[in-house]
Amino acid sequence: MVHVDLYDTLVFQTPDGKIEPNLATSWKFKDDTTLVFTLRKGVRYHDGTPFKAEDVKFNFERVINNKAARWAGYIRMIKSVKVLDDQTVEIKLKNPYGPILANLAIPVAAMASPAAVKKHGKDFRRRPVGTGPFIFKKWEPGEYMQFEANPNYWGGRPAIDQLEFRVIPEDTTRVLQLRAGQSHLAMYLPPAQMQEVEKDPKLDLVSAPLFRVVYIGMNNLIKPFDNPLVRRAMNYAIDTQVIVDKLMMKTGKHLRGPFGPATWGYDPEFEKMGYSYDPEKAKRLLKEAGFPSGFETDLWHPTGKYTADKIAAEAIQAQLAKVGVKAKLRTGDWGLVAPTIRNGKAPVYFYGWGVMSGDADMAMYFKFHSSMWGAQGNYDRYKNPVVDKLLEQARSTVDAGKRKALYKEAVKVVIQDAPWVFLKQEVMLVGKSKKLHGVILHPSERVYFHKARLDD
Repeated sequence: MVHVDLYDTLVFQTPDGKIEPNLATSWKFKDDTTLVFTLRKGVRYHDGTPFKAEDVKFNFERVINNKAARWAGYIRMIKSVKVLDDQTVEIKLKNPYGPILANLAIPVAAMASPAAVKKHGKDFRRRPVGTGPFIFKKWEPGEYMQFEANPNYWGGRPAIDQLEFRVIPEDTTRVLQLRAGQSHLAMYLPPAQMQEVEKDPKLDLVSAPLFRVVYIGMNNLIKPFDNPLVRRAMNYAIDTQVIVDKLMMKTGKHLRGPFGPATWGYDPEFEKMGYSYDPEKAKRLLKEAGFPSGFETDLWHPTGKYTADKIAAEAIQAQLAKVGVKAKLRTGDWGLVAPTIRNGKAPVYFYGWGVMSGDADMAMYFKFHSSMWGAQGNYDRYKNPVVDKLLEQARSTVDAGKRKALYKEAVKVVIQDAPWVFLKQEVMLVGKSKKLHGVILHPSERVYFHKARLDD
């Protein structure tokens, strides 16, 4: 989240999804698989070295060739990068890829100083050097990170001289520091702290919509969740509207499909395709599936990772019990729960998916295409050849209208197959000093300070 203020990408995605020039001043498609960027002149890295076309080649190849790079898959559709001159670079794709510009706006596509990468090697992570509005100053792991304004930033020197990001796990402490003026921004507040912020005349409470969705996943390889009748029964058995509106205090938009209106490709028709609370119908489906008395299972969930996750899990447990499904709660911190889910050991689980690009491709392909089975994103081990084909066609189509139509068809099939109990599009609750202006709270959960300022 914080490193976006150290680096720049070729293009910038606005909170409403528009793609704007950044390190690239313009671009054009020579054909469906060839993209030519004209780069901004006079840009320098924090170490003083100039930014040029060969750096684009260096950075993309560095990520693509790193098998351990967690987010490299978001730009591995790039086949080659060719330097045409110091200010022009040509990117060749393996296949046509509709959302390529959105993917090039996410941090995995950021430009780092090749000189600094070569100089510091594995230690570069602790000594980051980019072209961004702020320069790395100090990092105390688990405590804080400090940046200072870049006086030579190509976009103009930031109005804020220094940024300090503090790690404060305790929600109450974060709010107390905010109210005392010891900090100016407090992120990811729980609903329980909303009133404390709202009642303080010095503060604003901001509810920032995110691309992230929160859902209840079911591993399609673990019985009885290999049966779509059971999965549909789970959707009818859980009152997701009450969970979002009451327990989660409307911190998010209730969904009946796999992604929400903040993400490109969303269609309001998704809500008509989905499930409504109907425990009697859930019982009938369970009986049809061969479980007239229900069954036992484990429900894995983290505590404190998502809004009211523990309370929601307890409510889900109680609602499932009403249709005969006895769910044992398996609670733990994120370090325990996440690997269990990703490794396919959790039959049912509470999870969130951050759609960094804000595009339906990232919302759908990584979660429902069979090639993404396992830790790559499709943790449910869901597989449907019809969905695979639709998603392949959608990502390789450059026509926006055709892409949307293909995603709508794919969503219709996914909702019918019900690998998830669809829950909500997340929001980020932020407490902010009224003195702070111009911070960009991006739906991707990135926070930009290059246009921020503080009143005296």
